[in-house]
Amino acid sequence: MQLPLSNAVEAPLWGNAGRRPPWRRCTHTVKLFSTSCETIFLGWDRPLLPQAVEQLRDRFVRADQWNLGSLICVLPTSHSVDRLGALLGRTARMLGLELCLPEIITVGSLPEQLYAAPRNLALEFEQSLAWAQVLSATHPDQLRVLIPQSPEPHRIGAWMELAGTIRRLHEELAASQLTFADVAEVSETEAEQRRWKLLSGLFDKYLSQLAAAGLADPHWERQLAVLHNRCRTEKHLVLIGVSDMSDALIQMLRSLECDLTAMVAAPPEEFARFDEFGCVDTPSWIAHELPLRDDQLLAAGDVSDQASCVAETIADFAQAHSADEVTVGVTDETQVGPVEIELRGCGVSTHRHLGWTVAATAIGRLLNLAATHLQRQTWQTLAAMIRHADVHAMIGRQLADSQVATETDWLTELDSLLADHYPIRLADPLPEVAIGRYPLAGQVKAIVDNWLADFAADDTKAIAQWSGSVLVWLQQVYGEFDRADPKPTRTYRALDSLHRLLRRFSELNDHLDLPVSGTTAIEMIASRLVDLRVAQTAGPEDVEILGWLDLALDDAPALVVVGLNHPFVPAAVTSDPFLPGTIRSELRMADNRRRYARDVYALHLMLSSRTSIRFIVGRTAADGSPTPPSRLLSASRPADSARRVRRLLTRRREPVSVHHRWDQGPQHALIPIPGLPIPDQPGELVTRMSVTAFRDYLMCPYRFFLRHVLKMRLLDDAASELAANQFGDLVHNALELFGKSADKNESAVNKIEASLIQHLHQYAAGQYGDCVSSAVRLQITQAERRLKVVAQRQAQHVDQGWQIYQCEASANPEEHGAGIDVDGKRMGLSGRFDRIDFHPASGRWAILDYKTHGHKPEKKHLKRSDDGEQWIDLQLPLYRLMIPFLGIDAPPEEVELGYFNISEKEEETRINIAEFSEQQMKDAESLIRDCIRAIWAGKFEPTKDHVPFDDYAMILQTGIAHRLLDSADLAMGQEVEV
Repeated sequence: MQLPLSNAVEAPLWGNAGRRPPWRRCTHTVKLFSTSCETIFLGWDRPLLPQAVEQLRDRFVRADQWNLGSLICVLPTSHSVDRLGALLGRTARMLGLELCLPEIITVGSLPEQLYAAPRNLALEFEQSLAWAQVLSATHPDQLRVLIPQSPEPHRIGAWMELAGTIRRLHEELAASQLTFADVAEVSETEAEQRRWKLLSGLFDKYLSQLAAAGLADPHWERQLAVLHNRCRTEKHLVLIGVSDMSDALIQMLRSLECDLTAMVAAPPEEFARFDEFGCVDTPSWIAHELPLRDDQLLAAGDVSDQASCVAETIADFAQAHSADEVTVGVTDETQVGPVEIELRGCGVSTHRHLGWTVAATAIGRLLNLAATHLQRQTWQTLAAMIRHADVHAMIGRQLADSQVATETDWLTELDSLLADHYPIRLADPLPEVAIGRYPLAGQVKAIVDNWLADFAADDTKAIAQWSGSVLVWLQQVYGEFDRADPKPTRTYRALDSLHRLLRRFSELNDHLDLPVSGTTAIEMIASRLVDLRVAQTAGPEDVEILGWLDLALDDAPALVVVGLNHPFVPAAVTSDPFLPGTIRSELRMADNRRRYARDVYALHLMLSSRTSIRFIVGRTAADGSPTPPSRLLSASRPADSARRVRRLLTRRREPVSVHHRWDQGPQHALIPIPGLPIPDQPGELVTRMSVTAFRDYLMCPYRFFLRHVLKMRLLDDAASELAANQFGDLVHNALELFGKSADKNESAVNKIEASLIQHLHQYAAGQYGDCVSSAVRLQITQAERRLKVVAQRQAQHVDQGWQIYQCEASANPEEHGAGIDVDGKRMGLSGRFDRIDFHPASGRWAILDYKTHGHKPEKKHLKRSDDGEQWIDLQLPLYRLMIPFLGIDAPPEEVELGYFNISEKEEETRINIAEFSEQQMKDAESLIRDCIRAIWAGKFEPTKDHVPFDDYAMILQTGIAHRLLDSADLAMGQEVEV
């Protein structure tokens, strides 16, 4: 808020030894404290950063020179740092000024600008290493007050995890100018006092460990700098919008004897609610009421619905704002991905300023996959690793270089190995049949084994040495890395960050380095990638995506914030098991009240400085956990808070599918189902069909085309147990082997049972080997139980005079001329028949199909409805049509057709002969011909009915996506067309 000078507090602005920078007098209200800080209140009806630039312009421009080189501008976030620099540059260009930029840093980088450490400061990793050495050298009995069971000496990763916990605990205490000894003084129980006294003693050893390595702890050095009055800087500090600082940093600022200015986003009459540096006064903001309106709050469901709500809101904003005037705020990083995907699908490009952690890039995934694979050594971890795009490319190159024939896709071959044979550990031998079927899988395993050989060995080396090995290891995937030839890809930037980290690790001090295994080295390096970030360059039409802390100083006029929810904002700070809320209060540490006050102020700035703003309050997080509305909604009158929370919890948002263009506004869009490549003469597409293919066509012609014409099959390499069809194969093959053995007409139950169990294990060993998972072993046991009942039923069948004539008989067009004539053309038919039985005494024949369920043939073939019976499966009627091609010496209508049901229920395990009338069989034959005519006519429309166990749900967008589209169209008063 601009005020005339007469309303300002009349007092010297620069009180340090009479020094005064060449600034013109301030035209804003200022507040003076016991320190030398000048506090300038710039109002909150406009964004702070443009006003800060105006202040710097008014005070520092001389002629055409704008020299800010003597300043350090301190801002709360990296985004505000970048934005201030951009605004300074733009203003200088507009005014034709020669600009000398100030040093612009975040508040987190400020402490090390204010003192000179006696030694190099230890990085976080080096601090953790020092703590790990101190902790691992401590007797387990002493450590019992910290952890009940100490890690084993060789488990370096566990020691590093404990060390990281203690390091973060020290860092948090140091931020409040506290030590472990300070906590011991206020601890109430003897156990707590022993814990903190132990940590205090270990801290001294930790400092000695760093000193021996020629390093110093940065947090301890800051405390010493204040204690010994060593804080100083020759530059002028300008704090811009820094509303929250640690107690340690405030003490450092108060001990300075330099020029210091704070620019605060608040009107002058609010001066009592801030300290001299512009930090919020907690009690003043705890009771604050926000200028929030009901229409600024939007209720949404899960994270996908929240992302859709973002798209709809931006579509509304686009009518009054351009892309560079809109910002999307997120309160949790897991919201960024769904928002980006949704907006990209709507034609809106985005820029995430927070970027990606290197752990979330291709480089990070590679190291994590390698660490997991080295640790577990399973076929599943191998399959996961080779799916990494860069590893896939490397393997492809090596297979090509070795001139290995790759007519079959090697990745599909490996997936088929996992889906068909369920191998577990790489060290276990594969079944011979698997080796013969999938030779490329062994080649791929050998390539990966050779690639990881150095890290899989039992040798231990120092972390510095392993860092060099990792660089060589990465070269096999990415080639030589040349920093002089930068590429704009995210992977390249991540690789650059990793190279810098590894070079730093390769220079680790000998006093801190540890001998570790290759697997541990990969794990330790991968764990550090969470702390490294890479960012992309924003495009002119990109919508900015910012984190919560960036939003208060962002100057875009339109803002939509996702996730005004607990626990994202305000985030809790008192959940640490070592430092509960009671101890924090006793020590006057930062607590939830302080975080709440900071976020209330930030939210007030967002509401006051923008013309368009919306807050999306979701019901669940990305992981599905419930997320109540944020406590910030309580910063209003009780009646308003209650009404808003109730509305947000009860209202259901109507989803709207939108496609957006900035020049055309929102448009409704539906996702099309892919078209089929049907030729002009579709009659030549299908010239032969199996007996099971007719059922697929009746269920859905579109899916029939995918399965039988395009040969698309579901391949699940991640299953841990046999699928239903594989369990059926397990039982079928045991029965097939029995039916071809000398015991096939045995009548003694015990002999039949022994033969069936023998053949079951014979097939299982050949198919899955001896080292199968516990789930598969359990399924084999279940098959045994079923076959024991089958043995009883088979013995009864033999006692009735029946004999097994043939198992797995087949008929096809090529060998037997099997087929059916329809309208002068012939459709070839093929099928395999599980079992053909003969009764010598009566001359009767029976064709039986093994089924691992208990349903009778009539139930599986016919569906009853209000319109009568409808054929849904034509298997047994087709069997009758193929009888002439099986060598059965009997009229087809006299051959019995049925199931040998092998159910999980003993009473349902029996032979069930189908009882179809001749009229029903004629109707079935007519339907068979109609199916053939429709296929030859190219009729492959998708069904509108529900398809159970759908292998093609993703292609046809059924399930959740289909229901969402249905609800969206109903909301728009339209019907869904499929």
